Amino acid sequence: MTALAKPGPGTDMERLCHDLRQYAAAGLLAADMPGDECLDEGVRRRLGMIRELFAGIRDLVAVHAGETRTTSNVDLVDLIDECVRVAELNHGVSAVLVHTGPVLVHADAVLLRRAIGNVLDNAARATGAGGSVTVTVESDSRAACVEVVDEGLGFGHVAPGSGQGLSIVDMALRACKGRLEITSGPGPGTTVRLLFPVRDDGGGHEPRAV
Repeated sequence: MTALAKPGPGTDMERLCHDLRQYAAAGLLAADMPGDECLDEGVRRRLGMIRELFAGIRDLVAVHAGETRTTSNVDLVDLIDECVRVAELNHGVSAVLVHTGPVLVHADAVLLRRAIGNVLDNAARATGAGGSVTVTVESDSRAACVEVVDEGLGFGHVAPGSGQGLSIVDMALRACKGRLEITSGPGPGTTVRLLFPVRDDGGGHEPRAV
């Protein structure tokens, strides 16, 4: 359980969080109206993505508003599928998700979504519009691995984004006792691996490559 410092009363951040929370709530309602089950399947999928995006905004606002967060069992495959679709929309890339079924890790879903979203954002910007990114999720009895491979020029050759990407990833992984590995060169492309223990049983197991 993690509590972030709350913004002071009446601050610009507090007012911004309040306004964003209202827009997120309205967006969730607008994307989930009676009769949606009668719509075309493609339209329902698009509405589902819109609901996920507004839910993500709502959760991020809660983090920045200093609300207490909790950890739970999170299905990496479902969460990554959501992040992959966002990356495809934002960057015009083809993102392939390879997996054999659900992979559960014990983590804060909001922090994990931010971390994976940042890794995919970096990979998509490195690959460029029209390129492809491959995300593979594997696990064994002790550890889970998310591997993101892009077709870019290699680590350090991509224009910087917010400057907070890797720090967000590192914070999320540390919170669930995971770790980050980056491999790049000598040829094109970068491979980023996020390693997680598949359960938090208090035994202090360090994740190993799978």
